[in-house]
Amino acid sequence: MGEWDGDGEGSARATKIEFLAYGYVAVHYNNGQVLRGPAFVEGSTMTLHIPGGPMYVSEWSITPFDGGYGYTFENLLLDGVSYVRQISGG
Repeated sequence: MGEWDGDGEGSARATKIEFLAYGYVAVHYNNGQVLRGPAFVEGSTMTLHIPGGPMYVSEWSITPFDGGYGYTFENLLLDGVSYVRQISGG
């Protein structure tokens, strides 16, 4: 569970992805639209069942990185698109 920030550039990129309780996801777009539905993970693949059709992710990963000055972040990579969240510091 958690909230990951994206850059929101282009119509297909989300400004934020939230993984919610009970296996649900909320995908926030730069036009203010929020699409919600169940998320399923199997190995390195993920399927987000959101309105408008499922979003298939063929490869995903989470990698922590040190931002310096006591800040630690995690990078969520979905088919090459990066989303970031702060996990400590500040």
